[in-house]
Amino acid sequence: MLGTDNKPTEKVHKKIRIGDLLVQNKVISENQLMSALAEQKKTGHKLGNTLIELGYIEEQRLLEFLSQQLQIPLIDLEEFKLEPSTVQTLSENVARRYRVIVLENRERDVLVGMADPTDLFAYDELGRILQKRVRQAVVKESQLLYLLDGMYSSTGELDDLALELNEELSENDIDLGVMLKAVDATDAPVFRLLEKLFEDALRAKASDIHIEPEENLLRVRQRIDGVLHETVMNEKRIAAALVQRLKLMANLDISEKRLPQDGRFQIKLKQHSIDVRLSTMPVHSGESVVMRLLDQSAGILDFDHLGMDEEIKRRIQRLIKRPHGLMLVTGPTGSGKTTTLYAALNELNVPENKIITVEDPVEYRLERINQVQV
Repeated sequence: MLGTDNKPTEKVHKKIRIGDLLVQNKVISENQLMSALAEQKKTGHKLGNTLIELGYIEEQRLLEFLSQQLQIPLIDLEEFKLEPSTVQTLSENVARRYRVIVLENRERDVLVGMADPTDLFAYDELGRILQKRVRQAVVKESQLLYLLDGMYSSTGELDDLALELNEELSENDIDLGVMLKAVDATDAPVFRLLEKLFEDALRAKASDIHIEPEENLLRVRQRIDGVLHETVMNEKRIAAALVQRLKLMANLDISEKRLPQDGRFQIKLKQHSIDVRLSTMPVHSGESVVMRLLDQSAGILDFDHLGMDEEIKRRIQRLIKRPHGLMLVTGPTGSGKTTTLYAALNELNVPENKIITVEDPVEYRLERINQVQV
């Protein structure tokens, strides 16, 4: 039975191919599986989610099938009593990365709810992190993400600040330009809301913040470990105030709303210096903003702190120390390409080596290295 007998340091070697199991049990057809796999290659989504999106299987049916095949319980999180201290046994980053929530934390074992209990890499990592025997349950992903928002984030405080800003914009005949240009007015609702957005992103170690106005709401999304997590604010009117304030901070033209613009600025939050690269894009409901966050105070990680498998780490260390050759680091946004490359530079940065880099842009300043921005 998966998830009941292994110790934290043991590896699960048997690969679970959920698609093959579904076909073997005549839940979906071979053609449907092939179609879903082709779609999965385009989107990068989990196979189970892809099957649901294509209408080949209902979510509840898939969960019941996984529970039966893996011999693990199916838990309705709406009916399960959760303790915040138990849930927070795992950091928010780990919980969101592996789509997992801690349900019970006992002396010798931990019961976790997983949106994808077939993810054996996640299962092994949980055992390594928790250093206890891990028991699995399958849970609905939408319920899991909703609970993680409530247990970890400050969504309620964001909602209050958004409502306060919306009321100020609605009840008073305010010159928005004057309000936004009051740089020292740190008590203004728009300033406090932005500050809270950046604080939450820093705490969650988000690499990006997306501000996306829609017809009747404002959607704010953070990219954490390559995955976007969203907060929805019903006060759509605040979008213009947030976007214009950000454009002012980045020295952009606030009157130009028909063309994309790029800029950057720095902020200080709780002794962290954050370099923010900002891009605006005109959309049908206003202007959307994407911000890349670079924590200059975090320092450059070394290979020991990247979370790599030991064998992969040793192989990369051998490769970068060869006298010639080319190494490509590829992956989606927020997957750690820049962090990996700077860790490699950090490894090679000794007085005996002369290092020149060509970067677009230079994200971290490194002593002893000649960094060229193009």
